[in-house]
Amino acid sequence: MDPVRSLEIGTVAAGAAVLGSMLGLGGGVFLVPILTLFFAVDQKLAIGASAVAVVTNSVVGSTVHLRGRFTNLRLAMLLQSTTAVGAIVGAVVGVDANPGVINALFGAMLVYAAVSMLRNRGAAPAPPVGGDDPYALGAEYLDPASGKTVSYVPQRVGLGLGVGGLAGTLSGMLGVGGGVIQVPAMNILMKIPVKAAAGTSSFMVGITSVATASVYYADGKIDPTVVVPAMIGIFLGAQLGSRLTRRIRTQNLVAVFVLILLYLGISLLLKAVGITVPGQR
Repeated sequence: MDPVRSLEIGTVAAGAAVLGSMLGLGGGVFLVPILTLFFAVDQKLAIGASAVAVVTNSVVGSTVHLRGRFTNLRLAMLLQSTTAVGAIVGAVVGVDANPGVINALFGAMLVYAAVSMLRNRGAAPAPPVGGDDPYALGAEYLDPASGKTVSYVPQRVGLGLGVGGLAGTLSGMLGVGGGVIQVPAMNILMKIPVKAAAGTSSFMVGITSVATASVYYADGKIDPTVVVPAMIGIFLGAQLGSRLTRRIRTQNLVAVFVLILLYLGISLLLKAVGITVPGQR
């Protein structure tokens, strides 16, 4: 194991975890393209490493989100019913999928997430807790950044379940935990405030990624030289990122996420057609 390369991977993983934890994306959405584009890690090994790392990120980050009451456990377990099934299906397909197809799919997903976040930078307005709540999914939390109590009732639950299945499938294929689809979907379609969507997604992505990691492990796609430094970095970064979520206005971070997602997404799309961006491998 090259110690310099391990340190570099660990540092990158920590940065990915900080960003991922703050918006409930799990870190894999940044880690997989960085490993493949800048470290020349085999795509399937990068996905396997990311799936394991996302589990670590979820366990660490969820603890802080739960204490802050950002996580809606009832909603998370409901959405997980379709997300977990999708993750298993996606992982089975992804193990043998063509790398070019995965690059194109991953790139398109990152660009979609960037555009969605850019168009919906503010927290979505939510109906009061006392409103129509047939599934008893309403919740509230105190936002330390504003000092206000935020109440909400998830809307379009059936549509959320369908999107959860899609998020799980993409998670299984790409090793990203599904948060990159779940967070925009919960915020835009289900009218859940960004911090609650991030906290709920952070809890969910760990369960989803266990299914993905199991399939990739069974197929021999888990490389300890990549997984170990990534897990250490994720462990450290997730703690910092989940704590920053409490104090920083999420809207102010959207521009940074959009730029990063657009850069990585466009780079993967170019790689899918055989064009390499200068500085990448």
